[in-house]
Amino acid sequence: MAARERREKERFTPLRLSQAGDRLVASNQEGFWLFDTQSGERQLVLAAPQDTSDRTSPRYEVVAWPRDGNHLYLTYASRTAWERGLMQYDLQRRELVDLIKDGRQYGGVRLAVDGATMVLSIAEGNHPADIYVADGALKDPRRLTNANPGIGPKLSRTELIKYLDADGDELYGVLYYPLGYQAGTRVPTVFIIYESFFDDRFNATINVLTSNGYAVMQPSVDLERGFPGEAWLKGVTAAATKLVELGIADPKRLGVHGTSYGGYATNLLVTQTDRFAAAINISGKVDMISFYTDSPRLGTRNIHAPERSQDRLGATLWEQPQKYVAHTAIMFADRIKTPLLLLTGRQDPNVPERTTSEMFYALRRLGRRVEWVSYTNGGHGMPTTNEAEVRDFHQRILGWYDQYLKAPEKGGDRVTQNRR
Repeated sequence: MAARERREKERFTPLRLSQAGDRLVASNQEGFWLFDTQSGERQLVLAAPQDTSDRTSPRYEVVAWPRDGNHLYLTYASRTAWERGLMQYDLQRRELVDLIKDGRQYGGVRLAVDGATMVLSIAEGNHPADIYVADGALKDPRRLTNANPGIGPKLSRTELIKYLDADGDELYGVLYYPLGYQAGTRVPTVFIIYESFFDDRFNATINVLTSNGYAVMQPSVDLERGFPGEAWLKGVTAAATKLVELGIADPKRLGVHGTSYGGYATNLLVTQTDRFAAAINISGKVDMISFYTDSPRLGTRNIHAPERSQDRLGATLWEQPQKYVAHTAIMFADRIKTPLLLLTGRQDPNVPERTTSEMFYALRRLGRRVEWVSYTNGGHGMPTTNEAEVRDFHQRILGWYDQYLKAPEKGGDRVTQNRR
């Protein structure tokens, strides 16, 4: 155990190389480090929380390093409130200074060669970002763009919701209210799932839903190595319970969907609960076993994901085959009672559509309500080949939820396949 901990401490992720190439900023579980690339000597720049389970400490990201090499720029984000900003770290004084801190979101930081001018993006909650220019100290930032000036009145307000999952752990979710929402009104609610959410970023699909009377919640889940399927069940259903308790969500009109890893999570979730009246899997795998080595582009990434990274199974297929079975949705397709829409792109190099289509054929064999839409020229996630396909993508999502969350079909099974 001690040897393993030592190895973990020596596992670093390179973040940014100085323009002179003489120093490197890298991170490990202890925090951000400054390395001398010639000698290998290092010093701790910014310490991480000693408690690795701490979910309340701010998040920092190194975003720029001027040519003079004397200081770093970092974005800052609280994890208990919508407080975000940009900071400067003086490498000689070892001092962290706030440049700006408020509720907006900051990103895309670029510096002029002399470091005297900065260009960055700034966004209000649930609004597209705009480009600003300022000096290196971020004084009096000047707005250069006004993205979609007429969209403001059509965007809904957001709220950070705190709730407890089934284990009593404190989590946060981002709630987007329906446009013109009246307090005390229960509305159909869609849960868009992936891993953890905190920021109320602009999302076109969410705003299509909120402008059509839906509340949208992006819940967080506490993913545990070896038991990711259980985490979604605990976290997403707890978020649903919270919104029902708040008088916002109608418990009989709940929907759920996700893209990629979120699509996989959605499909696995509806094998474990029938709480949702409709579900959509967008470009998400459904068979952990067949996907294990199946990708025309990513190759061994599909092995690495379950063994060591995002899929979090923590073992090879042969070491723990039961884990792969337990996290393969088609093995439990007979438990799915939720009407399911599958959206795929035939050109998807990440999650080939044949992987997702296994669920269509499984549910068709079982006579369940399922529809599969394949975009011939589509890739991973929303098709972007042309405007017509983007519109079709959103119309199908909205239509699916309208059918089952606003005017549920009574009786009968639906099995259809569409090619676009």
